[in-house]
Amino acid sequence: MSAPEPRTEPTLLAYFNDALHAASRHQQLAASDATLHYLSRLLTDYARSDRLFDDTAEGRRLQPLALLYGQALDAPTPRERRLLLQRLGDLALFVGGLFGGRLQRRLADLDYCVRMGTGAYGHLGALPERAAAPQALRTVFQELAQGFGHFVGVLAEIGARRDGAQSDILELYALWEQSHDPRLAERLRALGLTPLPTTRRQH
Repeated sequence: MSAPEPRTEPTLLAYFNDALHAASRHQQLAASDATLHYLSRLLTDYARSDRLFDDTAEGRRLQPLALLYGQALDAPTPRERRLLLQRLGDLALFVGGLFGGRLQRRLADLDYCVRMGTGAYGHLGALPERAAAPQALRTVFQELAQGFGHFVGVLAEIGARRDGAQSDILELYALWEQSHDPRLAERLRALGLTPLPTTRRQH
């Protein structure tokens, strides 16, 4: 009898890719595969606390969107400006989607996230070809700018845990990544995600 084929466990990137496609279908949002892949990578990257938070004098924290916007305006080179605007758009989308439930208590804050993210992605998508990212990425930025509020809703659906609790899977995964606590791993498996060991970066 032949040996059984090894079972392929879902990686975090594959998990978010499947979840984004499912949420887009559920919300009847016509999103391109390229844009959903970009969002999958965004959620995977920001599941790591060292990618999401910045080191500041007050410790590790999220950069205020207004501060990022100011840094983009003052950037010394076009490339640095593009990177800061991309970070601004990504953070606005992430915060608006994953923490939107808290922001809705103050609608002005959620609206601010939407306006900042729409503006950042819109600027990136409208840059002339020689000064911008590759055309495929520019198209993604254009799609995100045009449907920013809808994509916030898609991320909000993914962030909500299936059992209805307020905490989200990204926070749970980030905690597991720091501690490798087997109890957290069990909770992730209950949500359909098997955490995989990661290679720690060398400093």
